[in-house]
Amino acid sequence: MKYQRALLADVEGYVPGEQPKIPNIIKLNTNENPYPPSPRVMEALRGLSGDALRKYPDPVSFGFRRACAERYGCEGPEWVVAGNGMDELLAIVLRTFVDPGDTVISTYPTYILYETLAQLHGAKCTLVDLDDAFQLPEFFYAIKGRLCFLPRPNSPSGVCVPLADVERLCQSFDGIVVIDEAYADFADDTCMDFPKRFENAIVMRTFSKSYSLAGARIGAAVARPEIIAEFMKTKDSYNMNAVSQALGLAAMQDYDYMRANVAKVRATRDRLRIALTAMGFVVPPSQSNFLLAQWGGAPDARAIFEQLRDRAILVRYFPVRRLDNALRISIGTEDEADALLRALGEIIRGR
Repeated sequence: MKYQRALLADVEGYVPGEQPKIPNIIKLNTNENPYPPSPRVMEALRGLSGDALRKYPDPVSFGFRRACAERYGCEGPEWVVAGNGMDELLAIVLRTFVDPGDTVISTYPTYILYETLAQLHGAKCTLVDLDDAFQLPEFFYAIKGRLCFLPRPNSPSGVCVPLADVERLCQSFDGIVVIDEAYADFADDTCMDFPKRFENAIVMRTFSKSYSLAGARIGAAVARPEIIAEFMKTKDSYNMNAVSQALGLAAMQDYDYMRANVAKVRATRDRLRIALTAMGFVVPPSQSNFLLAQWGGAPDARAIFEQLRDRAILVRYFPVRRLDNALRISIGTEDEADALLRALGEIIRGR
C-alpha cells in the first residue's frame, strides 16, 4: 500500500491531498473516458429527489441488476451482483471464495490490486509471467489455486488472451476464474457468455471506462445464480448508493451513446498506435482504451515520462520489472493525441 501511494504521487505529479501545481493538464494516465456520460445519465442525476437521498437505497440494486441481465444476455437479475465499482467486487470475491492461506493466481504484469487484496485477505498470491507477446505460457494451465484473476484485455499491455485460451483455463482450473473485463467494451469480443458455459466463471465489468462514470463507482459481476447467491451473503448491506444505481441504470438504457464514444476511442487508439510505432516505440495491439508504448532509445522511458509531465501531459510510468522501459498512455481526444505526439517528437529530438 505504501508503494502504491508513492507511485500515485509520482504519476499524478502532486502530493495526495494537495491540488495539482500544473494548470491545463492533459490527463492520459488513469484510463478515464475523454467523453462525457450520456445525457440520460445527467438527466437522471438532475431528477433525483430529496427522498432518494434521505432514504436508504435498494440493498440489492434490483433495477440496475435487471438492466445488466438484459444487456448481457442473462436469464434474470439472479445472474448479476452490483458493486461499488469493480474494485469492491474483487474484494468481495476473495472474501466469499478464498480462505486465508489459500493460493490466488494471476499473470504478470497485471492489475496491482489483485495482489494487494490477496495479501490483505491473508492469501498467497502467485503471479506468472506472461510471454513476450503478453500471452499465457503453457504451464499456466497446470497451476493450482483457489481463485484465478484473468484481466481481459490485460492491463497494462492492452492485449487480449484468445477466447480459446480462456475456455481452456476455465476447463482446467479447479477453482474460480474471475475474468476481469474492465476494458471489454473497447475489444473485439467478450467472455460474457462464459458463466452459462462454465460453472466456475465470473465475468466482471466496470462503468468507469466505456460509460464515463469513474466518479460514480459502479461495477457488476455476472455468474451462475448459485455463485451470485454467495456474493449476496458477503457483500455489505447497502454497497451501491441510490445515486450510483440511478446513474448506472440510465447509462445502460443509452447503450448506443456508449458505443458511439467507444468507436471514437478505438479510432484514436489505432491512429495513435500507428504514429507511436513510426516514432520508434514498440506498441502491442491493444484492445483497451490505452496503449503500452515500449521504448528502447534515449532518453529512457522515465525521462520521457518526466518531460511530458513538465509539459503538463500525464501518462503512466511503472518503475517495475518488464515495464520500466514503457509508458502506458490512456486514449484521450483527437486534440489530446495530437498534443502528445507533438510533445513526444520534441522530447525524442532533444528540443
